[in-house]
Amino acid sequence: MGKTTDPVSRRGILKGAALTLGASALAGAPARAAEHWDHEADIVAVGGGLGAATAAVTARQNGDTAILIEKLPFFGGTSAKTVGVIWCPDNFTLRAKGIEDRKEDALKYMARYSYPEYYSADAPRLGLSEPAHALLEAFYDNAARATESLRDWGALNLAEWRMFHLDRSATDYLDNVPENKVPAGRTLGTVGANGKLGTGRDMMEQMAAALKARDVPVLLNHAATRLLTNDAGRVIGLEAASTGKTVRLRARKGVIFGTGGFAHNLNALANYQRNPVYGSCAMPGATGDFIDIAGAIGARLGHLAGAWRCQVVLEEALQSRALAAGVFFPPGDSVLQVNRFGVRAVNEARNYNDRGEVHGAFDVTRAEYPNQLMFMVYDQRTAEAYAGTYPLPQKPGAAPHVLSAPTLEELAKAVEARLATLATKTGDFTLDPAFAKNLHATVQRFNGFARSGKDEDFGRGAAAYDSEWHQAFSPMRTDTSWPANTMPSITMHPLRDEGPYYATILAAGALDTNGGPVIDARGRVLDTHDKPIEGLFGTGNCVASPSGRAYWGAGHPLGIALTFGFIAANAAHANAPA
Repeated sequence: MGKTTDPVSRRGILKGAALTLGASALAGAPARAAEHWDHEADIVAVGGGLGAATAAVTARQNGDTAILIEKLPFFGGTSAKTVGVIWCPDNFTLRAKGIEDRKEDALKYMARYSYPEYYSADAPRLGLSEPAHALLEAFYDNAARATESLRDWGALNLAEWRMFHLDRSATDYLDNVPENKVPAGRTLGTVGANGKLGTGRDMMEQMAAALKARDVPVLLNHAATRLLTNDAGRVIGLEAASTGKTVRLRARKGVIFGTGGFAHNLNALANYQRNPVYGSCAMPGATGDFIDIAGAIGARLGHLAGAWRCQVVLEEALQSRALAAGVFFPPGDSVLQVNRFGVRAVNEARNYNDRGEVHGAFDVTRAEYPNQLMFMVYDQRTAEAYAGTYPLPQKPGAAPHVLSAPTLEELAKAVEARLATLATKTGDFTLDPAFAKNLHATVQRFNGFARSGKDEDFGRGAAAYDSEWHQAFSPMRTDTSWPANTMPSITMHPLRDEGPYYATILAAGALDTNGGPVIDARGRVLDTHDKPIEGLFGTGNCVASPSGRAYWGAGHPLGIALTFGFIAANAAHANAPA
């Protein structure tokens, strides 16, 4: 079978900051059956993240042989950069506590969040199309089964994930709607070797060990380039590029892709995304290879404008698109975000995916994106009491991306001057002439909301998510001399009447995109006639998201990837060619 790189090596799992962009797949027309195969297996899994790894482990548990290939020189993918949590309804930790997460309730929550424009509680399929509803149903029916199978097989050590600093169950990202009957406790975490909750690195080390224990060859530096089909159009294998050579892999039952999105493919971003994605936390190998590879054999594409969104620090992203982190939880309480007009446009305490959507709001009258860039403005209290919580530097103002000034008026001038130096990279984005005046009024209005505890514009702090996740990821420093927030809402505190004041420019970013070939409830890739392409499956960020634009709770993308990797392997096993 050729030389296999040991996937368990810690050094081989994550070398993020030192990576350069791997070569993109050069997908051509589909090829017919090869006369020579370099490797053969029942299942060929493509990608080094959780989705493909789950598919390979599941295949082996089904008695199928499996090979996993990864284009980068290390195993783990973007999954290894995550917190290592998995969103799973009706999971074993909920049942152990006697909490019933009924299918009909969970489906209503998922449908309400994913498709609010169609959702109707009393309509057939909750108002959704049959394919959309079937994908949600498949996720609910298999998520708990998939996670518990990996746990029972010894592949993943999972437990309830509890929020940092609070030691309580993780609250969902839309807990404040009546459809969410189980607003906390659906998130599982990976237990590390020390017996404590670990990270994505721990998760992928465990998956690497599970692959090794099951004799699954892991071929690194193998970039999938083309699918191979027989005369009936069934996928029977693929070609991959490795060290300048073409490697042919036969898949007797199926090829399962879990190769990530296209967050680092500038051409794809320009073609598919509705506004700029300045940077991403995805591994540099996320270049959307599956779109061209599957498109070459007639796959239907969907949700290409979608992404798991987050805000990023603009000037960091302009230095390098591959980012270590996004602005997932803006730190501080005496802090707000304003657009080019100097007014707020979003609840700053909401989850990163939904908050990231604000950058794409289009002003049809002015034909512009007023929120293309947002400005995080804060005072000395937040600068010191929350110092060191990203993106605040350890010392107030001591970072290139932080602007400071003694007054709000002078801060506006500093922001304007900085934007002038970045104009060629932001489409000449400028501040409106009324920015300084509006900023002063916006701060005064926000201060009133902070004192009353009610954000009348955007509802900041009204949902449990806002306050609980604020405390979990943005606690005050224990060594600060600033008093604790005694305002009615823990998420808001008035900005001081005197400076200095600070600002950081924020832009649209993404964990990764989540569009690509469309799959059905069995993980099968569909063609342009909505018929399954036999032998081809997909999971994770490389396919059209089964959840639409919604991010149901912490660990949602990993939950989707794991579950549909499990589904796809089972479908491939049951649907072997005659």
